Formats: sequence, structure tokens, C-alpha cells
Amino acid sequence: MAVRLKKLQGSDIPEEHRHLGDEEIFQVITADAREHFFSSEIEAAAMVAQLIEDQREIEPPSS
Repeated sequence: MAVRLKKLQGSDIPEEHRHLGDEEIFQVITADAREHFFSSEIEAAAMVAQLIEDQREIEPPSS
């Protein structure tokens, strides 16, 4: 699963997520276009790691 982590600043932050941070927030976008927003880069990175791990558990190992 492709996952992207983006730092959003200023006017790039969607209005409905501005409460998460004044200066910047972090957006995680999954391959199926689901978006998750975090005030902390550490929390966002943890979500990315969890999504990757979840996908590994679903997909059979390639041989």
C-alpha cells in the first residue's frame, strides 16, 4: 500500500483541520485516498508505520 506523509503549513492546512496546529500539521494519505491529519509528526509517522504493518499482514509473502 502506498502511503504519503505531507507537512502542511499556513494556507495549505484545510480550514476544518486548523484547530490541530497554528503553524503546521501533518497529513497521511493512503493509496485509497483516505486522509488522516495529525498535529505531531511523530503521530503521523506512527500512523504510516501502522498502515504499512497492517498491509504486510494482509498480503502473502512474495516468493
